[in-house]
Amino acid sequence: MPVTILLFMMLSMPVAAAAFPDGWRLPTDKELITEPPRDDSPLKYARVESDFNGDGKVDYAYLLKSTQYPGEGLMVRLSTRSGYVWQLLDRVEWSTEFSAAGLKMRINLAQPGGYKTACSFGYWQCGENEPAVFKLKGSGIYQNRFDGVVAIWFWDLQHQRFKKVWLGNSADY
Repeated sequence: MPVTILLFMMLSMPVAAAAFPDGWRLPTDKELITEPPRDDSPLKYARVESDFNGDGKVDYAYLLKSTQYPGEGLMVRLSTRSGYVWQLLDRVEWSTEFSAAGLKMRINLAQPGGYKTACSFGYWQCGENEPAVFKLKGSGIYQNRFDGVVAIWFWDLQHQRFKKVWLGNSADY
């Protein structure tokens, strides 16, 4: 089966019932294939599915391209009591020339467990509320940004919102 057809099927299935927010679209095949490290992921490190907020329903995280500026964003289609809502977690704007190269970020599922934080690698001193090891209780979104910075986005049950923990640089992992 050609890569184009397979990729289209995998990226569009959970979206069939819901459109993306205005100003955002799925990346094209060319934008996903330009980076060889994406080949070892069936979803090209551009989509993650899990129950991030712990309500028993599947949520969807996507790397999307902007239709209004040269850039990309990490967006989550989050389940609520009344349906689904979109939440923008991160966005990056590129120069037009740099943007043509394809997606710069990657996402993957972060499993529950312990993760060394950026302060444990010496990027800064760990603060009172910043442990050297972050304990992820549910699933999260592992994000590897264009600049090599690695983070995990997780659902903070107490505050009912996503939060980010800096893990350091991709060279640390």
